[in-house]
Amino acid sequence: MTDHAATPQPGPGSEPTPQPAPESGPAPQPAADPAPTTAPTVEEPTAEEQALAAQALAAQALAAQAAEEQAAHRTRRRKAAVRWGCAVLVFALAGTGTALAVTAPERTDIPGLATAGDGRYTFPPLALPPLPSGKAAPNLKDKAKDKGAAVHLADLRHLLLPVPKEAGGSVNPPVFPAPTAPTLPAGSAGSASPTASPSDTPSGTPSATAGPSASGTATVGPEGAAPANWVSCDALLGDLQNPARMRTLLRQNVCRAATVREWTASDGTSTRIRLMRFGTSAEAWDTFSRTRSEIQLKAAPDARTAPSSADGELPDGVEVTRKESRETAGKDVPTTRLAFVSASDVVAVITMTNPRGVPAAAFRQVVDLQSDLLA
Repeated sequence: MTDHAATPQPGPGSEPTPQPAPESGPAPQPAADPAPTTAPTVEEPTAEEQALAAQALAAQALAAQAAEEQAAHRTRRRKAAVRWGCAVLVFALAGTGTALAVTAPERTDIPGLATAGDGRYTFPPLALPPLPSGKAAPNLKDKAKDKGAAVHLADLRHLLLPVPKEAGGSVNPPVFPAPTAPTLPAGSAGSASPTASPSDTPSGTPSATAGPSASGTATVGPEGAAPANWVSCDALLGDLQNPARMRTLLRQNVCRAATVREWTASDGTSTRIRLMRFGTSAEAWDTFSRTRSEIQLKAAPDARTAPSSADGELPDGVEVTRKESRETAGKDVPTTRLAFVSASDVVAVITMTNPRGVPAAAFRQVVDLQSDLLA
């Protein structure tokens, strides 16, 4: 037996006995899960994945390097284009400046481009003097010379070669006055009539020192524009070693008029050009042919005929005989050169002297230009 009575159990259909409410307080917390004892498992990449990743990294590196190279290449090209552009601009400016510097001044004024001087002179442009009204220029090709077709009717003084720049002359073309009939000086050789006799020629013999200044030659001005004066035909005798023979020749052929021009260039070469006019070309030719063979000048008493290859270039109707002295200077350059020119009714005597030698180019130039004026 027990001391406690048994708790009556509710019977069927009876209401349950209410239980006392539990005391208020914090609700019990569920117990925490125990910490896992092992780390989560991480799968290692396979070899194929590692290779693919390496290839991707390499491709990215190559792409980055290519981009950098392209950027550097573009930069270099831009810099090169700028440099070449600047170089082209500099060369263009330099070329333009050089072209202007070369073409603006005279070629002879540019150091290194000027042609070495060979002794030739600087003459003004040659110009023929005006003819009298109604008269024609001489036709030296006309065989009927004695009929007047080849007679020079222009002022003989203006047919002389002008003074070159090297002797104080001008380079401007000459200005000729209106044509007038030639007025022979007192005591000149002969009259203007074709029938003039030898007795009309003055009988006085000029002194051995007679020159252009002594015979009335006009002094050439600094511009070389002043024409030479008319002189006596006998004025030539003062230059000759045998004047008596020449005087006889001038009387026989009746020299009608004469003029002379002379100058001394900066190289020391003295030039004298004499022109003599005759009534007919036959008289002039006889004087020319005998003078070149029989007459000797004091400047070169032993002058000998000089061979020349330029005679084929002479104008039609002009004949030239060149002589040179045996005395030479330097490289066997003659100290005196002579030329006798025949142009229908006019005979020219050209004398050039220089103790240091007369340049061949200057002599040939003077002879050719004087021949052109007479042609």
